[in-house]
Amino acid sequence: MQVSFSFTTDTAALAIFDLQAIRHRLEDTPDWWTLEEDELEEINNGHIALLHLQDDGTYDVQMMAEIAQPQVCCLLYASSGTLFAGAAEDTTGGDLEPDDSDAVSGQRWMVKPGVYSLQASRQQHTIQLALQWLANNPNDWQSSNDTQQVYAISEQGSVPLNQLEQRLRL
Repeated sequence: MQVSFSFTTDTAALAIFDLQAIRHRLEDTPDWWTLEEDELEEINNGHIALLHLQDDGTYDVQMMAEIAQPQVCCLLYASSGTLFAGAAEDTTGGDLEPDDSDAVSGQRWMVKPGVYSLQASRQQHTIQLALQWLANNPNDWQSSNDTQQVYAISEQGSVPLNQLEQRLRL
């Protein structure tokens, strides 16, 4: 997968998510993701990866096959296979979702639906991302990785993929 693009953020954050996986937030407030409890719930369910950056501004993003020493790792569920990566302020919410308009700062691309390991690193204003496909869905991933561990089903009926207690920072 060779994708590279630039985005500009006024909230010092990069969002990566599957459009279908986060669609339940469409009628929520536009900034729902700024509430740490809501953000962590969605990250832990694998619906979104929100990477908090040091500064606002324009960043270059490069998709890599792998990253030798990632600064951030988490699991992401691409239920439809249509991913968006871009400014967190363009995250689905407030009756809006990323589209192809010039008002959206980011990029959409297609991947095979499933659970992915997402790795990220940042050096100044260049961010590297790597996705590795792991399983068809969260239940398949869970059963193939730890048959002894039983996860509680979240309020949205999904199997938690991550167990983070704090925000992801790059």
